[in-house]
Amino acid sequence: MGPIIYYAIQFILGGASVVGITLIAKYIDPKYTGVVYALPVILIVAMIFVYLDQGLAISQKTLKSTFVYEFTLVYFVLAFWLLLYKVNFWWAILIALVSWAIIATLIQFWLRA
Repeated sequence: MGPIIYYAIQFILGGASVVGITLIAKYIDPKYTGVVYALPVILIVAMIFVYLDQGLAISQKTLKSTFVYEFTLVYFVLAFWLLLYKVNFWWAILIALVSWAIIATLIQFWLRA
């Protein structure tokens, strides 16, 4: 399988997860969207491709990085959710994203030390 097929599969699965979350929120119940978002399907597929392309050592480093940055994702979700009660939707995204980027950058510098 060529690299274009790998990218196409990743793109389709990523897009399918976004569409799935949107459809569940619209037609079923928004409380279930978190379950779909939290499914590790994209991570599993990405790790399979990283492993096939780069090997076990890079897969392990990628998973370690993913584990560390999941904490920043939890921060982002919590900040975004709480900001929605204080400011409008777009400001909430912007503030949560900028603060997430600062925290992620600080973690990156801290891990290099």
